[in-house]
Amino acid sequence: MMKSNRRKYQSLILAALFFGLLSTGASVSSVRWLADVKHLSSEEFKGRGNGMPELDKAADFIAAEFRKAGLEVLNNTAFQPFEAVVGADLGTKNSLALSGSPDRSYRVTKDFTPLSFSASGSKTAPLAFAGYGITAPEYQYDDYAGIDVKGKAVIVLRHEPQEEDANSVFRGKETTRHAALVNKAVNARNHGAAAMILVNDPLNHSGDALVSFADVQGPSDIGIPILHVKRDIVEEWLKPTGKSLRDLQKLIDADLSKHSFVLAGDPAIKLEADIRHRKAALKNVIGYLPGSDPALRNEVIVIGAHYDHLGLGEQDSMSPSEKGKIHYGADDNASGTAGIIELARLFNSERHNLRRSILFMAFAGEELGLLGSAHYVETPLIPLSRTIAMLNLDMIGRTNKNKLYIGGVGTSPVFRSMLTAGNEEFKFNLDFSDSGYGGSDHMSFNRKQVPVLFFFSGLHKDYHRPSDTWEKQEPEETAKVLELVASVARSLDDADERPLWTPVQDPRRGRRAESDSQPAQDSESGYGPYFGAVPDFGEIPDGVKMADIREGSPAANAGLRADDILIQFDGQEVKTLYDFTYLLRSKQPGDEVPVIVLRDGMKIETRVKLARRE
Repeated sequence: MMKSNRRKYQSLILAALFFGLLSTGASVSSVRWLADVKHLSSEEFKGRGNGMPELDKAADFIAAEFRKAGLEVLNNTAFQPFEAVVGADLGTKNSLALSGSPDRSYRVTKDFTPLSFSASGSKTAPLAFAGYGITAPEYQYDDYAGIDVKGKAVIVLRHEPQEEDANSVFRGKETTRHAALVNKAVNARNHGAAAMILVNDPLNHSGDALVSFADVQGPSDIGIPILHVKRDIVEEWLKPTGKSLRDLQKLIDADLSKHSFVLAGDPAIKLEADIRHRKAALKNVIGYLPGSDPALRNEVIVIGAHYDHLGLGEQDSMSPSEKGKIHYGADDNASGTAGIIELARLFNSERHNLRRSILFMAFAGEELGLLGSAHYVETPLIPLSRTIAMLNLDMIGRTNKNKLYIGGVGTSPVFRSMLTAGNEEFKFNLDFSDSGYGGSDHMSFNRKQVPVLFFFSGLHKDYHRPSDTWEKQEPEETAKVLELVASVARSLDDADERPLWTPVQDPRRGRRAESDSQPAQDSESGYGPYFGAVPDFGEIPDGVKMADIREGSPAANAGLRADDILIQFDGQEVKTLYDFTYLLRSKQPGDEVPVIVLRDGMKIETRVKLARRE
């Protein structure tokens, strides 16, 4: 810690102690808030990764602070447990061999490695070369055109054609979605491949390092084995054909012509993939403050924040070279977690004035896809019919130039006036968004028709990096953010009528916050086909559960409903959210697509006419 930051911190403590002795009115303490942020983002908690023991330690700390603040528990516990897949490990039965007399075998992690989203199991399959493994109708390009790869292990180059050509139809030198490994895997499986063999392309990438097992984001199981194999081994396989990877890549890149083929002579590989998906017992932390009005105390205002972060970085780090280091997560989201703890203290001090009850919630699993809040709204401890609003605090500690972003303002007609009135004292430059959707926990409540507000101070260069540390927080500004949240909560509590939930017409922008989900890493955004379903991010065995259907969307017009499970799109099987994303992006606005969903165990067939995302 820099000396100037230490002096600043110490002066804040002294100031708070001094004014605390003089003041009799309750208010948010910037010093207490900063102390909690510092504690939660310390080395002791190792970045609060899901599945790490330090996350449980953080849960215990939050529960203890809720208890000290005077909050009550529900059902005799401060925790709501749930289970989630938090990662994957290589098992002990991974093997690869080329059939022959004798078989030629290869070493796991040295010569090949499965990817974390590979299916487990054994396969013996003939080999085919399938170029880059890309089907891109928008570029009139298809490596699978005219070749039957059913039951075969397809060899695919790792990147995409004409990677260093500024004039390439593949968006010049910009990487498109087709380079994403999970998209290549989905495409191989959809063409009937038994397995996919990924190989580093030689022209633009002289190195031949294997992908780190845990570095590539994807679903728990893509449906077929996916192996990354060293280039010299694949060259051995190709040698009898008289072709090399370098020559094949040159031919493809020259004019985007197709050079896929089945290897003659029936060479076959024998493989076994053994992927052990790690599940962990996670838990939301609950603190309850009952209201005093006999007629209104059954109504509940939820004030929430997620307390999990990235741990040691792994696949979600924005600084790949620093994976393995603690990602402290001070702003994301120790800031919001400390915020709800401080608001719990504040409202307990004025509990005699509260008519309605307040439920304070710290969610786990947010970084895995809003899993904690999604679990809560499916199994609420207090019926959602009694939940009148949800206020979500996520990354509130670094207000820049007095600007504060607030989402969900359109989910109730009362919100804008409440925020404007509350802000008269603080003079924030408020940036409103009507949408109640977005990549944070309020979205789970909005899809259950609970009015939501999302408080957010903005992204910064330290997001998802080890450099997101406590001394970069702005405690005085954040105290004002918390006072504004408290003002809105008081307005909701004071109102005679509960706020009306209103659906927001989706602007269909290309941002994740307001578009069909885009789980694969991809530089493309903006215009494209629009479906109108909000997926449930929790994985189910097969298909994609629709958490919500946006009003007036193509999905709504086709009669789809919330809780439908999409199992087929345009004749292709949908097993995961990644399948749905890949298949949707292969279509054009105006296309009419047959889909099949499961509804209460029955298959429903309909057609969805895709619109344009604008």
